Amino acid sequence: MQRVGFTFKIKPELKVEYKKVHDKIWPELVKAINNYGMHNYSIFFKPDGKLFAYLEVDGDFSKTMKEFEKTNVSKRWEQHMDKYFVKEDSSILGPEIEILEEVFHLD
Repeated sequence: MQRVGFTFKIKPELKVEYKKVHDKIWPELVKAINNYGMHNYSIFFKPDGKLFAYLEVDGDFSKTMKEFEKTNVSKRWEQHMDKYFVKEDSSILGPEIEILEEVFHLD
């Protein structure tokens, strides 16, 4: 299992709407996330629009995400969510994420 922390940004003024969308996350997206071995997924918001996300992946995160992003439900979700993200490269679908280095872990 791999633990992964990453950051990305959304438009701060859309925080309430962003949260509401996640309160009604699509069941087929949840199923796909689980089917790809991703679990214990959390997202935390800072007032400046920066978000911190944490998840655990049964395999390698990079490989898992490359495969997951090819799914129809992932593509539809990222298109649905794209208006929320702050990013420099508008040609990419979804957020521009920065993977964080794990420094410490205690079970």
